[in-house]
Amino acid sequence: MDIAVLLNKLTAITEWVRQKDSGINQPTGFDALVTLSGNLCNQVATKDDFRIQSSIYFAFHDFYLENGVPHTATGNTAHGIEFLINNPIGLISNQFTETGFITGYPPNLRQPLENALENLKKYYTIAPLIKEIAPGVRLYAPNPGTWFNGTLLVFNPDRPDIWIPVTVKEIMEAKLAYYKIKQDIDSINYEKTLAEWAKLNFKPDRVIRPDLYNRMKKEFENFTTEELSHPAYSSSQSGISTINAHGEGRQVMKFNPSSWDRALPTSAVQYISMDYRTANKSELELFKRNNDGLIDYVGLFLNALPVEILGELIQKK
Repeated sequence: MDIAVLLNKLTAITEWVRQKDSGINQPTGFDALVTLSGNLCNQVATKDDFRIQSSIYFAFHDFYLENGVPHTATGNTAHGIEFLINNPIGLISNQFTETGFITGYPPNLRQPLENALENLKKYYTIAPLIKEIAPGVRLYAPNPGTWFNGTLLVFNPDRPDIWIPVTVKEIMEAKLAYYKIKQDIDSINYEKTLAEWAKLNFKPDRVIRPDLYNRMKKEFENFTTEELSHPAYSSSQSGISTINAHGEGRQVMKFNPSSWDRALPTSAVQYISMDYRTANKSELELFKRNNDGLIDYVGLFLNALPVEILGELIQKK
């Protein structure tokens, strides 16, 4: 991979934005600093889908007076917006995974556990689609707690969709396969702990053996045959497994590797994603009041960004 090729692609996108967005092409009251970066070692979505990820960060460094002394905003006071290149799912999905549970005992279960976890990590919950702004330009709902009001995803609309719907049966079987092995490991270690306590003449008041898998299996068995074939959704209100067949929460999906155009070079810009929020006049004033008079240049930038033609930046051949 020629780094110069990647640099040229990012520079071309930056120049397109500079020409099209009135919020940045005539800087007044701020310095606009652009950072181009690439992750040449990253793999996207699955191990056999290597595509170069990169990003373009537009930072707005406001000019302001403090006690009559001119300053330029830096650090937390310098707001910005980032274009993520070839990272289509990071901002709109959450992966099924479990961190912090690493075991080498018993040795014979370590590899099966890792294999089951690797399979479980193929599944994601995705943000709801708010609207199709234009062919190849979608607005997804934001993640809870963010100050943005959506996530933009830009792509080639002629390619297969990035998401494959998942049935209740498929995701439940993947979860059960993982948590069965995990419970076996927990049970072995728990019995080992009880034996060690017994040597010390210590007996706990209550013996509560691991049963997460058992409880999850009961939830699986309570689904009807028809429900098992329904699209899966995930909600914290849906029991131990979080899975339901009634459209509650976020839909469960798998990433579709066929959405990548493998005929294109790995540096080709196939997806652009970014946090997105427009700001009306009252919101711009509120930002100014809440930030000691600093102007919401990110809001002005996104207000002026012609999102309906962002598809021009996607490489199609």
